Amino acid sequence: MQSDSVPLRPAWVEVDLDAIARNTRRVVAMANGAEVVAMVKANAYGHGAIEVSRATLGAGASWLGVVALGEGIELRRAGITAPILVLGYTPPHWMRYAVEHRITPTIASLETARAFADAARAVGAPARVHIKIDTGMSRLGVTPEETLDFARAVGALGIEIEGALTHFSMADTPDAFEVEGWGRAFTQQQLERFQRALDALERAGIHVRYRHCANSPAVINLPASRFNLVRVGILLYGLDPSPEVPRPPGFVPALTFKTEVASVRDVPIGAYVGYGCTFRAERPTRLAVIMVGYADGFRRKPRNYGQVLVRGARAPIVGRVCMDQTMVDVTDIPGVQVGDEVVLIGRQGAEEIRAEEVAERLGTNNYETVTTISARVERRYLGQPPAG
Repeated sequence: MQSDSVPLRPAWVEVDLDAIARNTRRVVAMANGAEVVAMVKANAYGHGAIEVSRATLGAGASWLGVVALGEGIELRRAGITAPILVLGYTPPHWMRYAVEHRITPTIASLETARAFADAARAVGAPARVHIKIDTGMSRLGVTPEETLDFARAVGALGIEIEGALTHFSMADTPDAFEVEGWGRAFTQQQLERFQRALDALERAGIHVRYRHCANSPAVINLPASRFNLVRVGILLYGLDPSPEVPRPPGFVPALTFKTEVASVRDVPIGAYVGYGCTFRAERPTRLAVIMVGYADGFRRKPRNYGQVLVRGARAPIVGRVCMDQTMVDVTDIPGVQVGDEVVLIGRQGAEEIRAEEVAERLGTNNYETVTTISARVERRYLGQPPAG
């Protein structure tokens, strides 16, 4: 290995681009004719935005979705030419960069619309946006009742409203779930409010080319929400949208989180392990030190991953997870030695630790589990080479 290619840490993530491509093709088939926005925000949910973007586009996705303008510019600088949609807020003083890099913003205020129109005129480029309609998320967007007036004002600025969207807040819960005071499934209520806003635009002669609200769970369970564009994230990575809405058969996790054993040592009964002396050996114990810690996104508190895989067996974490290292008990795993590969998320032999299992133990979801793996952890890409 050349010295200039040494990674920051002996901890790494392997991303199977073939799995990403296969998952994307399944999403395209499920979309039933709607175009697919591959959501690659947050560094493609920790998988690597540039490489994943190329794999999804090669497998049939039409658009890329990001949450911030800088994420889109990163993709453009990598040579990616596909349409890019920013789903989050773009500050008015950044709009010139959106125009220059041919990135489509989502807008929900006249202030940002005016800034975008001014930037487009200054550059001499087309001005196209998607407008955000808030149907119950109470985050970003204009209300359905405000949508028509807002669209008229945006159009008066010389901007083409290319798309209109909303975002579901509960599509990953069972269809029967009802929110007190609404009397109907909340997701269905959101869909109906969105449809009314779209109908009002049509009656006023404002034709919107792209209409989209379906995320991964809605693509699975709510066909009426697909319209002609769907925004899919977690399914591309082969993960469950939620415990109540599992991924359909055929979707495969693309990410494996690994490190290696740095030290093996025996400690006697009564020995304390790690910061705070929170673990005391109750038997002669063989410890392995693994090169991963909370600075790598390997959670310390209030709960940790619990176990890792060494030589195809589960090894419990003992003591506190350190910033850069962690101790595990390998007393019952014969033959562990320095340099052995350790799996934190993924399969080793017949055993597997799924991102969903880790998330349940941590008290969070699989989205957070994979997206918070630190940038200092090297990403290694397996399978098809990125195209383009």
